[in-house]
Amino acid sequence: MRHESSGMHAQIMRIGIVLIVVAFASLPAFADSQIAALRRATALFQRIDVAMAAGWSDEITGCLESPAGGMGYHYVNFDLLLDDQVDPLRPEAIIYEPQKNGRLRLVAVEYVIPEAFLPSTAEPPVVLGREMHFDEDEGVWELHVWLWRHNPDGMFADWNPQVSCQYAD
Repeated sequence: MRHESSGMHAQIMRIGIVLIVVAFASLPAFADSQIAALRRATALFQRIDVAMAAGWSDEITGCLESPAGGMGYHYVNFDLLLDDQVDPLRPEAIIYEPQKNGRLRLVAVEYVIPEAFLPSTAEPPVVLGREMHFDEDEGVWELHVWLWRHNPDGMFADWNPQVSCQYAD
């Protein structure tokens, strides 16, 4: 009897390990499908006038640049910023890089949770399979996603060395 139960125990353990491996292997595919959905959801925002009409109408920063690269102008949707939630298909901010012709190019989105809604000591929130990080200077949890401009430092890096404020007014 003992031999049968230990054999069954070993089989259950193998099944458990297989389920864990399958679960972790599927995480990137899930994140990839969310990123593809986010690209579809923000595609119309290539035109700033469309984004503004949809609620991302408040420019909250000048064009941001650092030695690590640029970000650009941040346009925020205050209804989303102040709802104390993160919706993977509705980022709180969208980011534009100024172009030589005077137009703005959509380069990224940013998820933001103010500290008033989630203290800096809390467990980091997760969106698109990534942990947000707390920005002490701004007092917010944040995650950048460089959907529309390749970032050699990674899709979720804060700064993008390929983004510039050279043509900012």
